[in-house]
Amino acid sequence: MTIEKTSDGILGKIEKWDHRTFLYFYNKDFSKKGVIMTFAKIYSFFGNIYFWFGLWLLWVVYGYITKDYYLLVLFTGGFIQSIFLHVLIRYYIVKRNRPFVTLENEGVKQHDDLIRENKSFPSGHVAFVMFFGIIFAYGVNSWLVLTIFIIADVIMAITRLILGVHFPLDVIFGFVFGMIYALIYYFTYFYWVQIFYFCGEFLSPIIHFWR
Repeated sequence: MTIEKTSDGILGKIEKWDHRTFLYFYNKDFSKKGVIMTFAKIYSFFGNIYFWFGLWLLWVVYGYITKDYYLLVLFTGGFIQSIFLHVLIRYYIVKRNRPFVTLENEGVKQHDDLIRENKSFPSGHVAFVMFFGIIFAYGVNSWLVLTIFIIADVIMAITRLILGVHFPLDVIFGFVFGMIYALIYYFTYFYWVQIFYFCGEFLSPIIHFWR
């Protein structure tokens, strides 16, 4: 038996487990209840890029009013760097289709109306809730904040299964990659601060000119 065949066999078993586990959650009676589905849709919004962008705008306003840009810089640098890594992994390396594409013949449908593409690994919702939870907890130096984000992220992972947009491995590795993004950012944050400091110094005369 070649290494390639052995690898295919192992990967095949993992994929079968992934599909079977997904269908178990997706087809459970509680997943089909209207109130559960509505909750999953609403809750999933808080992991969507539209939500994170809105939160970023609030920090822009907060920073402008208070002149405290620490969380804004922490958030912005982390988001730019991590979204680049996420897109690279998801769309150019793994390129795995979502359940409603792969398991369409099993009756799986898309229940998240904000989804505009079909790639699913790793889950961006789960990865970025974990990532921002870590950097916010670091920013305010609070284990309680991290614990709250972890609990929120577990719920987020379940909603993504219910909505038919992610497999179990997608959300499991969402947790993993969220931590990896945070670890990488820990070593690069200093350079982002320097970049934003330079931009601030460059734009300051222009802003004062228009005031």
